[in-house]
Amino acid sequence: MNEKEGPGAVPIACACGEKATESELLRRLDEILAEYHGKPGALIPVLQLAQGIFGYLPENVLKHIALDMGKSYSEVAGVVSFYAFFATHPRGRHVVRVCLGTACYVRGGKQVLETMRKELGIEVGETSKDGMFSLEVARCFGACGLAPAMCIDEEVYKRVRPSKIREILATYYAPAAKKSSARKPAAAKRPAATKRPAAKRPVAKKHAATRTAKTNSRITAKGVKVHG
Repeated sequence: MNEKEGPGAVPIACACGEKATESELLRRLDEILAEYHGKPGALIPVLQLAQGIFGYLPENVLKHIALDMGKSYSEVAGVVSFYAFFATHPRGRHVVRVCLGTACYVRGGKQVLETMRKELGIEVGETSKDGMFSLEVARCFGACGLAPAMCIDEEVYKRVRPSKIREILATYYAPAAKKSSARKPAAAKRPAATKRPAAKRPVAKKHAATRTAKTNSRITAKGVKVHG
């Protein structure tokens, strides 16, 4: 299977939250088929747009496309099964892909996949009951030096340990939580202590001491004995 990136699942709903009926979705698909009619290499773009409309590619949609484009159902279904980004079942809000390339497999990728299966309660190709996660496998994320690796949506996790999988999944259930749970906020710095200005000696006392010294000097000069 060729692991290529592509469009993920798109909810069958508009921004206002109203879900479209199946007949409305098929009408949109017919508009796309009419636009691509007779164009060479149109099958993959049509499938991509159809998945964007329905969120996935169920059997009745594949048959509809095959009939309109004059192709056999097996040919259309074969293209869908060949490319990893096509889905024939509803995908969850988040797509989990565990790498089973050579480096990841040797360094524990199989154990990561088994733990993920148990945590989500699903098999590869299925979606969790709460609709949060779909589980898939992939060949390589280009992070062989940091195997085993997996990705959730567009975020790649490296050197994944099975014991950390529950913690990783938990961050997706908390909207306010950051994905990088290992990062801790920096400790608040204490405000710098304000230095008090040194107290100045009263000017009046300084002048008084100066006058006293001058008086004593004059008395001593006249031969008067000063005590104390």
